[in-house]
Amino acid sequence: MRRTLALALALSGAALAAQDITGGVYTGLSLPVGDLKDKSGLGTDQFFGAHVGGHLDFALTPHHEVRAQVTYVTFPGSSWGGPGDPKNDYSALQIGADWVYHFDNPRSGWYTVAGASLNSIKDDYSSNFGGGSASQSGKLGVRGGGGYTFTPSFSLEATLNQIFTDSGGSDGFGFDTATWIQVSAVFRFGR
Repeated sequence: MRRTLALALALSGAALAAQDITGGVYTGLSLPVGDLKDKSGLGTDQFFGAHVGGHLDFALTPHHEVRAQVTYVTFPGSSWGGPGDPKNDYSALQIGADWVYHFDNPRSGWYTVAGASLNSIKDDYSSNFGGGSASQSGKLGVRGGGGYTFTPSFSLEATLNQIFTDSGGSDGFGFDTATWIQVSAVFRFGR
């Protein structure tokens, strides 16, 4: 954790030397896939979740930027039916950095995103036999995707996100990765 924090601070320090710093907020739908959605009795068994976050953009060149981001994601669960009728509500807090490449320029056109994050993920579960929670912190996450900037202050973006989790143990989720597709409306300030 300390080594990752030191790396994040070093990257942030290099990015602060950039000329153009902007920021913004984003929100949208998070669609769980794989085991996070449909592993019987352990996934959310829901099609949609939601997320909200903020970001700081550090322009390095007209095409390259580093984006520091923090995101809160929630995946409400539904009952699975069957023995105990289990239900799992997942949530995650992400802190990370993305490398953003603009094909034209940061004010318009297509761009790609590749990033890494540290995550705290939690499962609040309940059943007819009782309930509880399991949580894991400091978990590595990765993401990649792209978007389109319509105006200097508005973009639409889609990313595939994955957090590497522990499947076993007292706080295990029963699967090794939590994966979802995140579709965001991105609002930027300072451009």
